[in-house]
Amino acid sequence: MKQTMTRISLIATMIFGLSACVNIPYRAPIQQGNLIEAERINLIKPGMSKTQIANTIGTPVLEDLFHKDRWDYIYRLDEHYQPAQQHSLTIWFNNDIATKVETK
Repeated sequence: MKQTMTRISLIATMIFGLSACVNIPYRAPIQQGNLIEAERINLIKPGMSKTQIANTIGTPVLEDLFHKDRWDYIYRLDEHYQPAQQHSLTIWFNNDIATKVETK
């Protein structure tokens, strides 16, 4: 009986010891929004039409119903246990012509 209890204790200790080595679960990177390369952002200039901008970098994922004169491109990357990275590009329009381009 004592020998059985010793074996069970030893096996339990080994299992708990091994499980302590693998205490960080895998977290897949999460990408959200529009990924836009810096080269393409440099192509956007005031005076371009909405169609030209959409052909260059695509349309935003969401369009604000209350601000038809503004497109917001937001990209967020949340990687393995690191601070999330967020980039944004905002384009303001007047009569479907870009008047201001802002990156953050």
